[in-house]
Amino acid sequence: MKLIIASIVIFSLVILFLFALFPSDITVSRVIQIKSSPDQIHKKIADLREWHEWNDLLLNAFEKKVYTPALTDSNHIRRGSTTVELLKSTHDTVVVSWQHEKKYFTGNFIITGENGQSIVQWSLHFHVKWYPWEKLASMFYDKQLGPLMEKSLLNLRNQLETVHQ
Repeated sequence: MKLIIASIVIFSLVILFLFALFPSDITVSRVIQIKSSPDQIHKKIADLREWHEWNDLLLNAFEKKVYTPALTDSNHIRRGSTTVELLKSTHDTVVVSWQHEKKYFTGNFIITGENGQSIVQWSLHFHVKWYPWEKLASMFYDKQLGPLMEKSLLNLRNQLETVHQ
């Protein structure tokens, strides 16, 4: 019996040590080029009331409920158990905080460009706790969120380039 208990304790410590090697800070990032002015892109991103038109991450990643515009204003979105709040907006940067259930993370949009061509970089930053199951789950964030971020940026590009033409 002592051998079984000692084996479980040693195995648990080995698992904890291995997962301690995984990073606690995770970033998922996507970039796209858009034929539109940075000001037009900034307007579309900084006004959270516009997100339902292009942001598939908000619409599909966390909730399968219908989008409810009554719970949205230019600085806040509340949709089911997900809340997005605008933290900072400058001419080339938009920073938002996300809360989904008890998880908090931030999102950054960096907009650069000139002569009608712009580059938009969208990053989501996560800090995970030391728990092995959280660190293991964080390994899949890029695979889960990346395609939705790409689709959202494509939607944004399509909307802005259609209006721009």
